[in-house]
Amino acid sequence: MDDQRSDDLSIVGRTARIEGTLTSAGSLRIHGHLTGAISAEGEVAVAPGSEVQADIQARSISLAGRVKGNLTAPGSVVLPAKSRVQGDVHAESVTVHGTVDGDVVAEQKATLGREARVQGDVTCRTLVIEEGAFFAGRSNMSDTK
Repeated sequence: MDDQRSDDLSIVGRTARIEGTLTSAGSLRIHGHLTGAISAEGEVAVAPGSEVQADIQARSISLAGRVKGNLTAPGSVVLPAKSRVQGDVHAESVTVHGTVDGDVVAEQKATLGREARVQGDVTCRTLVIEEGAFFAGRSNMSDTK
């Protein structure tokens, strides 16, 4: 029974507007608008055109929309081109191809792709900055957590 819960997927539709705390024992897909807080044991994916004003905590996060809030994941955070985060990002690994206005903390690797725009400090063990990326802040690379 517990194994099924980790495979559960909840979807917030395009026309949905939610205010409050959204909690899931599985994964979430956000296609609408949400204000409050999000917590999921699985993956949280925010679709293009979605707007979220909430802190997000999940196993992993993939963001193609806009989020105003902090992202926290013990796994990976992936921010494709045209994504936008106004807040801090903290994860095991972080890949940015969109925009982050805040600090990035990756326990292992942070990658700033050629379309990335990061205005904030980056802390990680390994930092990759592709040609064309914009980075305004300080980098701190460390072997310890």
